[in-house]
Amino acid sequence: MLDIQISRNGKQSLYRQIAENIRERIRDGRLPANTRLPTVRQLADQLGVTRLTVQNAYAELQADGWVEAVVGRGTFVSR
Repeated sequence: MLDIQISRNGKQSLYRQIAENIRERIRDGRLPANTRLPTVRQLADQLGVTRLTVQNAYAELQADGWVEAVVGRGTFVSR
């Protein structure tokens, strides 16, 4: 499970906060390459957000090259 803190009152959207939290963990080595991230449903339930919010965060990370989604296997850190 990821220890992610989000602020519902913050200026930044929830999905951006989630993406930035994960990005930080990848940068500082807490999430090494090839680490499997929680499923969209698991992380959404953990954070109390919609699945779409987590999907958007993962999509942003994937577009920026931080993670890779493998159909049927999950989302993995790529850096």
